Amino acid sequence: MEAIRDAIEWVAGEIGGFSATLLPYLLLGLAGLYLLWLVIGYLRVSQVGIEAEAAAQPILQLPRAPDGAVEAPRGVPYCPVDGLQYPPEARFCTRCESDLLLSCANCGATIRSADESCYRCGTRATTAAPADLSSSA
Repeated sequence: MEAIRDAIEWVAGEIGGFSATLLPYLLLGLAGLYLLWLVIGYLRVSQVGIEAEAAAQPILQLPRAPDGAVEAPRGVPYCPVDGLQYPPEARFCTRCESDLLLSCANCGATIRSADESCYRCGTRATTAAPADLSSSA
C-alpha cells in the first residue's frame, strides 16, 4: 500500500506539474496546426475560382502504353495518376487534386504545368499553342 502511495505522490509532484504546464501548449499547438491546414486547403481550392468552372474546357482521357504509362503529347498538361488531359492553363487535377505534368514543347522534359520555364532548356513556352492542340486531336 505504501508503494502505491509513493508512486501517486511522485506522479502528482513531478510529472503532474510538468504535464499540467505542457498540456495546454500541446493543445494550442495542435489547434494551430489544424487551423493552418484549413487555411492552406482553402487557399489551394480558391485558386480555381467560379469563373473557371463556368467556362470549363473538355478533359480528355489519354491512352496508356502497354506498361501502364500515360502517353501525352508534348506541351499538354496531364494527370499522371488518372491519365486525363487538361487545357493549357490547368495546374491541378480536378479528380485527385495532384499536380499536373507536361512534356516541354521544346525539348520534351517532364515538368510540372505550374512551372514557368523548363529546367532543361530554359524556354518559357512550355505549353503547346492552341493550333498545335487542334492538330494533335
